Amino acid sequence: MAREKVGALVMLLFSVAYGLLATRIPMSFLAQQETFNSRTMPYGLAAVGVILSLMILVLPTVEGDGRLTMKEVCAGLDWRRAISLVVLMVGYGLVMQWTGFVIASILFLLVGFYLLGERRWKVMLLAAVPLVTSPALGRSMASVISKV
Repeated sequence: MAREKVGALVMLLFSVAYGLLATRIPMSFLAQQETFNSRTMPYGLAAVGVILSLMILVLPTVEGDGRLTMKEVCAGLDWRRAISLVVLMVGYGLVMQWTGFVIASILFLLVGFYLLGERRWKVMLLAAVPLVTSPALGRSMASVISKV
């Protein structure tokens, strides 16, 4: 059995288990009637994982002399940038507890834009601040209006 098939089988088992565990996510009475609730994304991710892994298992693999080694496949990829973005995501999750959603998200986007090569601060601010504050302001306004 090819390595791709073993990986697809592991992914299939993981996706099925993830989908089954998603049924245990608690929801309030009002959330049960919502179209998009806390179970929607896990169900969607599990379904996509199952479909893709089944496709890899069912479709034939290409065998031949033209196979690339892992070193050849990974050559030219910017691993430093990828690892920096992963570290940034972990930092974002940790910093959000102390700074709050809005400040942490703006900082995350600014540093992420910088890591990806954008150097114009005006463009970065005009992209990050409205993207983060628009939903936050909308939610806060909705809570103020509902109290009136």
